Amino acid sequence: MLPRVLLKDILSARNQRFLANSLFQYLDELVEPDNIGVFAELISDSDKEFLFKRGVPNSTASYPETFWAWVSQFDTSDGLIPLAMNTCQWEYTEIMGKDSYVFMLDNHPEMRTYLIIEGLKVERLNELNQTLHLDALQVIASRWQCVRAETEAAKEFKQRDIKEAKYLDVIKQRELFIDNMKLVQEVAVEISNPANLDELYRLAVEVIRDKLGFDRAVFMLLDIKKRCFSGTYGTDEEGKTVSEHHTQYDLHQLEETYIDALLEGKENLVIVEEAPLYTAGSVVGQGWNGMLILRDGDETIGWIAMDNYINRTPITSYQRQMLESFGSLLSQIYIRKRQEQNVRMLHASMVELSRCMTVSEVCKSAVTFAINRLGIDRFAVFLTDKDCTHMQGTWGTDIRGNVVDESYYRSETVDRSIVKAAQTNPNEVVFEESVPIYHDFHIVGFGWTAMTMLVNNSGEPIAFIAADNLIKRSPLTHQLREVIRMFSSNLTEVLLRTRAQEAIHELNDNLEREVKARTRELQKANEQLERMAKLDPLTRLGNRRMLESLLEEICFECCDKPNYYGLILVDIDHFGLYNNQYGHMQGDIALMRIGSILQSYTQSEREVFCRIGGEEFALLVSSHEPEKVHRLSESIRDRIEQENIAHEQSTVHKSLTVSIGYSVMELNQSEFSFDKLYHSADKSLYEAKNHGRNQVVGTVSILQGA
Repeated sequence: MLPRVLLKDILSARNQRFLANSLFQYLDELVEPDNIGVFAELISDSDKEFLFKRGVPNSTASYPETFWAWVSQFDTSDGLIPLAMNTCQWEYTEIMGKDSYVFMLDNHPEMRTYLIIEGLKVERLNELNQTLHLDALQVIASRWQCVRAETEAAKEFKQRDIKEAKYLDVIKQRELFIDNMKLVQEVAVEISNPANLDELYRLAVEVIRDKLGFDRAVFMLLDIKKRCFSGTYGTDEEGKTVSEHHTQYDLHQLEETYIDALLEGKENLVIVEEAPLYTAGSVVGQGWNGMLILRDGDETIGWIAMDNYINRTPITSYQRQMLESFGSLLSQIYIRKRQEQNVRMLHASMVELSRCMTVSEVCKSAVTFAINRLGIDRFAVFLTDKDCTHMQGTWGTDIRGNVVDESYYRSETVDRSIVKAAQTNPNEVVFEESVPIYHDFHIVGFGWTAMTMLVNNSGEPIAFIAADNLIKRSPLTHQLREVIRMFSSNLTEVLLRTRAQEAIHELNDNLEREVKARTRELQKANEQLERMAKLDPLTRLGNRRMLESLLEEICFECCDKPNYYGLILVDIDHFGLYNNQYGHMQGDIALMRIGSILQSYTQSEREVFCRIGGEEFALLVSSHEPEKVHRLSESIRDRIEQENIAHEQSTVHKSLTVSIGYSVMELNQSEFSFDKLYHSADKSLYEAKNHGRNQVVGTVSILQGA
């Protein structure tokens, strides 16, 4: 029978160590062995170490390999197996007592467990076999196997729970990832239509922090040509958005891990664990630091730097995937917005510049646009010739940022490195940083200065543009240089077109001046011809065409009131006899002398004596009262008589005389008739000749009731 205490200990045992201790104590009391040990033969492990022992049993390493094949054939029910009956030719007595036994505690094929008892008292063993006290070994072995099965079951349950927990965690993380990806899509839509790139920088920083749940972020732009990067917007130590536009750092200040990622182009997200965390270049803590790289194909745009300074929360794999997805979308938005902003800028600048009519207006508009729309501190345009021998100022900016007329500036092409660089790289933006900034040959500050030489399609220089950051001290970013380059292209096109238009205008003006001069000359010639066509070539008085012209003027007059219209007819007395006696040449001279006298009696351009026959002349007058017409006629007659042109054949006087007949009618302009007026004057002339010649006869017709 088993002692109650032992049976209670065996049945209450929950681990093999407790069973082994109970077993060792029981065997010590029964057989007083030298050493006791429990060891296991693991199939997957060649080492057989003691699991539990009392005393110092011999190491299993001294057991022959044949021992394990021999001992494995026994079962628990076989009880204690004396080593003396081994069939593996093992002289065990050399290392342990001859009365040593082995017992199969557990014959599990993957982990057979044995009890080795060295040097027990064999006489006590025989007594125990008779009293059945050794049956306790079977009970202990059975409990040992139960504990092993329970332990394995507990391990399996634990492994199952671990796997289930992992699966639940994976599911939870995947659900969180899906939610995060949805969130990425939402924030991408939210920032997809910013007003400009600067707003996109700010929105990107804020959504990473406020929507995606990261502590701090800053949007950096890379300028690989300058080997530097500049800030836009970032996050301070309190988690608030701050402007970083004033910051610019050399690329070598980055860790080598980040530089390799930027230049190699294989990774878009780099996370460095246990890294120093910085604010404004100073260390503020330790945590993970990340770089989300934004690319346009092979070109690196910049990156968003992030850390966990505030909450010190580790970054998960799903958050990494979320960031990579957001970075890809943000790159696409940036590329699209940059193209859109550039197109808008080009269109706006082209519209603004195309409104100008002169090169000076184009230059002024370019400077104004660059200052107000491109965010440049100071801007100036200098014209030059095809040999680039000089720089002629047009419009620029003073030291306060005001657009001013700089046409006073003219100098030979300045011998400076930036000018030479611009000449070497036409239509490209060349720049120098941390250099003196000049205004009218005087140093006014330090910063960056940029210049571009504009050339035509043939490569001939036409102008220089210059820019600097004297006022705001903003860094010269890659984006700003690209904007200046595209704006310069527009300015070149408009300058060439406007210069060609000015040349055409000047040519047209010269041509117009020449045409006007020729027209005036032609008009003068025509007027001269017209006058000559209306003049009698001999007397230089008017002819019949002149009389008709004067009649047309009277007919087209607009006069509502009645007016006096008069016609004086002058006829040389016996002029035929004069020609017969003195000859036609002398007669022409006489006509010329009389014509000169008659010319002196005209008082206005509209009063012209006209020769209407060989020796007959007519004078048409208006607004002359009858008495005035009579006095004028009498004065003419007397003046010719006083000229004393000898005429011996005349029956009237010893010199040439004239007979004058006139007619004066008071008429409304609409009632005027030259035929009536001429008929009346001719009738008066006829009467003057019939009454002895060398006299004046006239008729007057007055409106009734006038």
